[in-house]
Amino acid sequence: MTDVLVIGGGMAGAIAALCAKSTGAEVILARRALGATALSSGAIDVATDPSAPAGALKSQLVPPELAAREVARTRPNHPYAVLVDKLDRLKESLSFAAQNLPELLTPPLDRNALLPTPLGTVKPTGMAQSSHLGGDLVSLPESVGVVQLSINPAYDARMIASGLEAAAALLGRRLTAQVVESRYFREVEDALRGPYELAERLDRPGAVEELASDLKRRLTDSVGALLFPPILGRRGTSLATQLSGLLGRPCAEILSSPPSVPGLRLQEALDAALIRAGVPIVESEVALLAPDSRSFAIQGGSIEATAVVLATGKFIGGGVIRHERFKEPIFDLPLFAGGTRAEDQYIGDLLADTFQGEHQVFRVGVRIDSSLHPLDLRGQPMDPQLFAAGSVISGYDPAADKTGLGVAIFTGYLAGEAASRVSLAGSRRR
Repeated sequence: MTDVLVIGGGMAGAIAALCAKSTGAEVILARRALGATALSSGAIDVATDPSAPAGALKSQLVPPELAAREVARTRPNHPYAVLVDKLDRLKESLSFAAQNLPELLTPPLDRNALLPTPLGTVKPTGMAQSSHLGGDLVSLPESVGVVQLSINPAYDARMIASGLEAAAALLGRRLTAQVVESRYFREVEDALRGPYELAERLDRPGAVEELASDLKRRLTDSVGALLFPPILGRRGTSLATQLSGLLGRPCAEILSSPPSVPGLRLQEALDAALIRAGVPIVESEVALLAPDSRSFAIQGGSIEATAVVLATGKFIGGGVIRHERFKEPIFDLPLFAGGTRAEDQYIGDLLADTFQGEHQVFRVGVRIDSSLHPLDLRGQPMDPQLFAAGSVISGYDPAADKTGLGVAIFTGYLAGEAASRVSLAGSRRR
């Protein structure tokens, strides 16, 4: 028996478990496998202004909380809209995440930062890993170097440099970006190593000093900051700080595409925070033993919980599956894409006509009320002691809406708090 069972171990589940534990509940977290959090870029997207014209970067330099309210106003099915009366706690939830991951995350920002991506664009984000925040376009000096690893053809420093210059021009500022080639990785085998392996090699004793020595031979005094591929160590962000000291100028990583070293860092940091807090992590499939119960088959045994937080993600995490029909696999909760129930319809009917359109298939999930209870077909809570958090919730596309991990933190924080409250109230009654 436990007070709170959290199902799912990504950002939403981990924050829910940490919040519930911090308020005095006994918590167990169960997860089938790593989900989308481990693939994340290094940015913590909270919200961008959905009313701003495409490419209007200045319009995105707003407080993330203000942008979240604009999302709530313009997108009635979005979790921010459902939880609009609680949006004044958004910054509180982000601060909670940063406090629990102090070695990795910066505190929430007063405005969105604009961070470079591997696609040659910049991405507005309300929080970030500390190794990335030094790449904020607004704060970069006029002359920037972008490091190109000679053996890494998948990472195009020239495209990133060109994109930075174009984005700076949109902001009305002058910036020159040049490619700085590093030959630190020069073994034939290095060309075959993926980002995780390269990051592990940089974690070896003396590796950062050797990389800095290689770069010193190629740098000019005019380069005011250096941007690196997102491989600066597997288990922390201290390598960016070390490089800054060794090279005498700010050093930062650009954001990542999958497979993502920053994403794996984030997941490992969440796991470490759970262990510090005394939350057991159970690697297991979870199955409901009987309808209308909170008893579950888990890791060859069973467990009963007073309250449950469902934070199983969407398609990547397995919180929503599609096999002949859309299905939420644990509770068989009804799924919706906007106002449309997602059942056995042709997936093409839930896709937009253009790539840039709103693809409803990626917004499929469970509907919630303002207390984060999943709703049945009549719009009533399925169970007053069941809560949902993260991308299993319907109404938003975590990637396209640029609200992914922000929603995960916000809903996880509120769900963990609510689950703890009802479980502890039940314990007192017993």
